[in-house]
Amino acid sequence: MSKAAKLTAGPIPLYHQLEQELRRRIDGELEPGSPLPSEDRICEEYGVSRITVRRALEELTREGVIFRKRGVGSFVAESTHGMNSQLTGSLAEFLNAASFLRTMLLSQSERFPPAAVRKLFDLSAGERATNLKILGSLDEEGPVAFFDMWFPEEIGSRVDVSQLGAMVPVIRLVERALSIRIVRAEQIVEADHAGEEAGDHLGIAPDTPILRVRRVYYDASNTPVEVALARYHPDRYRYAIDFR
Repeated sequence: MSKAAKLTAGPIPLYHQLEQELRRRIDGELEPGSPLPSEDRICEEYGVSRITVRRALEELTREGVIFRKRGVGSFVAESTHGMNSQLTGSLAEFLNAASFLRTMLLSQSERFPPAAVRKLFDLSAGERATNLKILGSLDEEGPVAFFDMWFPEEIGSRVDVSQLGAMVPVIRLVERALSIRIVRAEQIVEADHAGEEAGDHLGIAPDTPILRVRRVYYDASNTPVEVALARYHPDRYRYAIDFR
């Protein structure tokens, strides 16, 4: 990789600066499957702590830019170019199916979102967003999905998380809180590895192959109000489509 850019202390956290710098170098220099430098090497190149490096790598992993193999290292994820299939279905039917999951709030915080989320919400580099970490389970099966949800702060601050667990999709709580109607959602399903955080909550190894879903919900004015990044347990979830 090319010479490292200098990171400076300021309003934008070092881990966020490092994430953006690594993303730039990945896009310009590395092919899918290529290894990234070790955590020690990145610490040395950028003059930052291991905690900063790991947080930056976690953000890149969450977005699907890289994937990590325990005891081996980090690698550039496969490109999203190639054959893509686009299907159209009923949002109401999807949310009805989602209502069978029992949800539990793991954490709620105001954080700097990943670049892709920031772009969707049209936020500046220094703006925060509301982040919810949620575990979805079935009573008889156990944990099924790990959700990493993002909202603009003005929306996230109004969502009543005390209603989680009532088997109501989070986006329905958003509709109630804002008195709006969600009219459509875009969903992308791709293969990935569970990762450390999701793997821990789902009870599987971090390098376990899973389905990763990015779902963006839009209101009637076509404004994105929620980005949900989900990782599903490979033995407890399947994605079925009935073509007619």
